[in-house]
Amino acid sequence: MFALHACRRSKEVAAAVAAEGARALGATSGLLAVLVADELSVPGTNDPAPRGLAAALSAPGPTQMRIAGREGWAVRLAVGDRVLGVVAFQGLRRDAAIKACLSRLAMHCAPALARVLAEEAELSALRLSRELLRAVTEGTNDCVFVKDLNLRYVMINSAGARVFGLVPEDVVGKDDNALFAQDDAAEIARRDREIMRTRRTTTYECTSTTSSGATRYWQSTKGPWYDEEGRVIGLVGISRDVTARRRAEEAQRLLAEVSGILGSSLEYESTFASMARLLVPSFADGCTMHVEESGNRYCLAALGRGAAFAEDLLDLVPSGRAFGFGDLDPATRRELEGRGVHSLLVVPLVIQGYALGHLTLLGGAPGRFVADAERALAEEIARRASMAIDRARLYRAVQEASRLKDEFLAVISHELRTPLTAILGWTGILRRDSVPEASRGKALETIERNAQTQARLIEDLMDTTCMIAGTLQLDFMDLDLVQPLTQAVRAMRPVAEAKGIRLDVVFETKSPLPVLGDDVRLRQIIENLLGNALKFTPPGGSVEIGCRRGDKVILWVKDDGVGISPTTLPHVFERFRQGDSSSTRSHGGLGLGLSIVRYLVEAHGGVVVAESPGKGLGATFTVELPLRVEKAPEVTVVEASSVPRLDDVQLLIMGNAPDSRDLVTGIFKSVHPEVTGVHKVVAPKHPRSRQDTGRS
Repeated sequence: MFALHACRRSKEVAAAVAAEGARALGATSGLLAVLVADELSVPGTNDPAPRGLAAALSAPGPTQMRIAGREGWAVRLAVGDRVLGVVAFQGLRRDAAIKACLSRLAMHCAPALARVLAEEAELSALRLSRELLRAVTEGTNDCVFVKDLNLRYVMINSAGARVFGLVPEDVVGKDDNALFAQDDAAEIARRDREIMRTRRTTTYECTSTTSSGATRYWQSTKGPWYDEEGRVIGLVGISRDVTARRRAEEAQRLLAEVSGILGSSLEYESTFASMARLLVPSFADGCTMHVEESGNRYCLAALGRGAAFAEDLLDLVPSGRAFGFGDLDPATRRELEGRGVHSLLVVPLVIQGYALGHLTLLGGAPGRFVADAERALAEEIARRASMAIDRARLYRAVQEASRLKDEFLAVISHELRTPLTAILGWTGILRRDSVPEASRGKALETIERNAQTQARLIEDLMDTTCMIAGTLQLDFMDLDLVQPLTQAVRAMRPVAEAKGIRLDVVFETKSPLPVLGDDVRLRQIIENLLGNALKFTPPGGSVEIGCRRGDKVILWVKDDGVGISPTTLPHVFERFRQGDSSSTRSHGGLGLGLSIVRYLVEAHGGVVVAESPGKGLGATFTVELPLRVEKAPEVTVVEASSVPRLDDVQLLIMGNAPDSRDLVTGIFKSVHPEVTGVHKVVAPKHPRSRQDTGRS
């Protein structure tokens, strides 16, 4: 009988039976069909077995039948109770021994077919198991791997190989020394040997840096790998990349600590230094904080790598947006790299669209502050720092406003009490008739002067109140600015002479200065400027007031007095602002005069500017007013009329305030005797008629 022991596949057995078996039996053709899932099929093909062949499965021995329309013989192949298939031949000679030959052939083929089918089933199961394992390992983003006793990789999935920028075939056979930084590889090997020694499955989190320099956070589960006899032959592990989660947690922790530092004090100058110590080195290798105020830049914190020359970079930063290392020009990048700075991020400190300063982060390794998560964290830190600055400045502004309010109340009480003291004092002396007749005029003059001072203070307060409420009324008309200018100089010259100050008037034009304005308010502007200059000019000094005409009317008041310090100069036009607001100051006033000047000048469409070289060097105030467009003069002829006589007129003056009513009554009585002052007028009541009541 032909050798079937060399066959390894069912199709090889079928081919041998079809060829060698037919030749041995003298048949013209033969075939072998295998029973699979109750169906007969020819191994190695997708064709079903010929019809009628299934009848041989139930026959105990060789059976003669028609196979594919031709006469033939078939016999089943069975091992014990298991039926494996059918062997069939066509063209057999008619011989009484044919059944015995077919039976011997079936007995010889059945064991060989059973062996081959078992091997194929085992290979198929193994193949299925491998495909299933591959589907499981390749269908996850986790790193799945197997190591041998020498900690070399026996298997790793594609996700694991991608960590190192490789494919699985490039990782198999290597150990962690070729894949991780030296210190990290040693730590991984120590953990793996401990797991294999203790035979204990372990889950832990760790940080590792690959040989390419990428740092990742892992959550790893590792356990021993056993053979069939229970011996440890390696290690099986699954590692999940939790870098995003860990960095998010660290970002939240960092933001919480930043918020705690910024919220600990309203003195952001000190809290920014503490914040820089927090950011370096946990988030950056270097950090600087700069703030801008009144056009000046101040460094509040500078720590770590590159902080010494980070300020020079701020001039290159565009306003209002983040600026990275890649935005620098090549020359600047090379200079920074030469100083050990390979990463950079400048984030603006912005609140409500206004730039407050910059947060600069510097790194020694390339590729820092490029990822969206890092930039978002830096921008959030900058946002919270901006809010801290804004909150602190608002608090300081409130404190300053409260201080100014207290100072103003102290000043106004002092300024109002000073003339009142003189008025009450001289009034008491006059009432006692203890003043000589020659001094009574001086006493009355003193009372009048202090009353006028007090009235002027009250008028300034009322004007300021109207300006704040927006109810100050201006009576605009066409006029020549020379007129209120001349009147103001005439009014202020006695004050200058009393203090021994020379008052010079310089007109650089003889032509009129036509403006559209309120005559009283324009005079108030000039008097306030002159009064301010005279107040701060010592005896023996000089004050110059001048004007000229160009495309606008230019008016200036210049003195050689105490001057204005650079810190006070930007605030001279603010309400209640004084260079010296202490109770021992040498100059009186409420600090309202210049604020009124600015309001009135701007109400006339002009601008006012203050200039001073510094303390002790005098000051100059310049006012620019628009010229009035000249119009053709209009002449109105008014017929003369006689002034009405008041001989037969009786005057009745009514008022609720007795002192004011008596004053007005006295003034009118000095020119017309028939004047009567009353508190109020009561209309007489008339009895109602029947028609008024509606009754008959």
